[in-house]
Amino acid sequence: MTSLDFDCRCDYEPAVFYRTRIVRARKGHRCYECSSPILPGELYENTAGMWDRCDGVSTFKTCERCRDLRVWVTNSIPCFCWAHGNLHEDAEGTIEEATWRLPEETVGLRFGIARRLVAIRRESTFRRTGEKPWTRRKRTD
Repeated sequence: MTSLDFDCRCDYEPAVFYRTRIVRARKGHRCYECSSPILPGELYENTAGMWDRCDGVSTFKTCERCRDLRVWVTNSIPCFCWAHGNLHEDAEGTIEEATWRLPEETVGLRFGIARRLVAIRRESTFRRTGEKPWTRRKRTD
């Protein structure tokens, strides 16, 4: 047990039922976390769950990049509480709190989360617009 999994409490309401599976897209979808297109043939996480406060079953589709981010944060900080649709903000907040509480045990986590979020944003921009955001534009001055 490390100091990072001490005092673990999540404020989110638990689901009545929750099912997650990795599937291959037969048609295009949109990631619930980053709004990036999930193209036919790509793997993605398909989640269904029901909460007391909701009417019916909620479904969420998560691209591989956002799922990888969640797995990385969970592996780095065992007590990672997150909500669907708020993954990026919850991940950043968890890393911030961990580096504030235990700076000597969390060296490199801020860089790790920043690197992953920039890669997700770049890929999402490229998929939505077709424009490569990582290339420099010529100055017109």
